[in-house]
Amino acid sequence: MPLPPEVLFHRYFQELSLFWREKYRGKHDLERLEPPELRPLLVAIQGALNDGLNEEDAVREPVDCAPFHFDYIDSTVPNALAFRHDDYSFIGITIPLVYELWDASDLLGKSEVIASLIGVRLVGEQREALRVVFFRTMLSFVVLHEWTHHIHGHVGLRGLGSVHFDEILDGAQSGDLESQALEVDADGYAVHLVLNNLIAGSARASAVTTFLQLEVEPVSVQDEVLLACFVVAVGAFLYIRQPVTVNSTNIYTLTHPPQAERMNFVMTQAMRWCQPSRPGLAAWMTLDRFQKLMRGVAEASRGDSGGINWAAQTAFLMSPDGLEYNRKLNSVYESHLQSLFPKAAGNHPAMTAIQMDTPKSI
Repeated sequence: MPLPPEVLFHRYFQELSLFWREKYRGKHDLERLEPPELRPLLVAIQGALNDGLNEEDAVREPVDCAPFHFDYIDSTVPNALAFRHDDYSFIGITIPLVYELWDASDLLGKSEVIASLIGVRLVGEQREALRVVFFRTMLSFVVLHEWTHHIHGHVGLRGLGSVHFDEILDGAQSGDLESQALEVDADGYAVHLVLNNLIAGSARASAVTTFLQLEVEPVSVQDEVLLACFVVAVGAFLYIRQPVTVNSTNIYTLTHPPQAERMNFVMTQAMRWCQPSRPGLAAWMTLDRFQKLMRGVAEASRGDSGGINWAAQTAFLMSPDGLEYNRKLNSVYESHLQSLFPKAAGNHPAMTAIQMDTPKSI
């Protein structure tokens, strides 16, 4: 009898070197998770994602790497991983990262500024409900980012074997434009997948009715709130880490683009998702509205004097050196997409360039 994927998932970490086992111990037992109220939420998210990742339509991607399994990792570090083992494509989220997302969602859910910006009222249990919407959106974005590393062939491109795709930024300078282009690709495709589910898919009903209590509002208003929740959630996820200091030299050696660049690209892809079927929603998310949402995220996440912002990154990205970096990253990214979708001619959801001559100020 074949072993269940969760057993194989756990065994993968047991077979790593001592260096890696000290950081990643194996599958986390959710029965030991605190606080207890988080357990059923994590189980529900895991079940929904594992079902969705293995649906017939979902596996018809450039690289056939099903079956998939998503699980939680007992670990000492906040991270998200994508790796292959025993014919499974695994996605792992460490419990420290789960806690970081949960804490960030708590700050967002309690923020009167955020509630006002997205258009909901914080009354009674509404704070906790809003927290759940943010948390589910963040976690789904991270998991689908890692899923894209599988289905777009990134794991195979790196020839990683038992070494995994790290997601969380730590300023590591062991990358290049090629590795950054893969991260941009994973971000962009995750945007389309999350918005498909949140605004046009199965997650909409529970978000609108159960959590946000917007069932009496017009559909257009519901869409606006859901898109604003998405922007806030992804912005907060990128805000978790200290912003990387960039210059004309080290920016080409990072494993991930700087956070401000990633968020700008996320918004480019979000607007691309909106334009075909919801052009009014794309028009509603103006640059001014986006900037207010991001300032709200900064205030809720770190406080007015928290000291963490992307001003220095944005200033560099708007400089001549930053624009040249953007052009080069865009070229590498386009080449990668053309290798994935040679017949798509720009029609695939992922087939869009960064197209940002002047980065938006955040």
